[in-house]
Amino acid sequence: MTTFTETVIWYVCGILAGYLFGCINTAGIIAKAKGIDIRSGGSHNAGASNALVMIGKGAAVCTAVADMLKAFLPVFLLRHVIPVPESCAHLSVAAGAAVILGHMYPFWMQFRGGKGFASLLGLSLALDWRIFVAGIIFTAIVLLTVRYIVVATLFFCILVPTGWYLQTKSLPELLILLVPICIIVKKHFINLKRIREGTEIRFGDKKKTEPQPEGSGSAPEDVS
Repeated sequence: MTTFTETVIWYVCGILAGYLFGCINTAGIIAKAKGIDIRSGGSHNAGASNALVMIGKGAAVCTAVADMLKAFLPVFLLRHVIPVPESCAHLSVAAGAAVILGHMYPFWMQFRGGKGFASLLGLSLALDWRIFVAGIIFTAIVLLTVRYIVVATLFFCILVPTGWYLQTKSLPELLILLVPICIIVKKHFINLKRIREGTEIRFGDKKKTEPQPEGSGSAPEDVS
């Protein structure tokens, strides 16, 4: 039987490892290797969307894949490979949430990282591929219907904890998931504000070429 102290150690180590894993900000690393700060232009966000604007398609694809994998791998390993004690039943979800927080608030980037959506995709895939697939399908339907990427993103943010709770009936894990998800939603308030103002670019439309106020970003649909 695992003692209370051992359980605490498992959780502390798992959450800390998840956070540090999340701090591996691919967009920031690639940009730094090229001598630029990924947050110095575009949407000023350290994610895949801004990597596309600031560095190019290759960097954007690498960033998106890496941001998904860094959330997928720890959760998958804790759920299916590492022999986690029964007393640490919620550790995989907690570590996954920590990865997303690490992506959004990496210590080596002055806690200014990405928006966390790609990592949420990876987390959902590791938790249950059916939730991931259903989320992708329904999110795509929402995107094609309203044509606002941020609305589709927030729909996915609602679907993941809801689907996981309906499956597990675990209130602790629901609350754990809601921590990073609420922050992801908050980080997209600026996009919702632009929708209200009529300045958010719809999916499939060309970007406006006129200058935008500093801080608004040249990639208004940035959600990564």
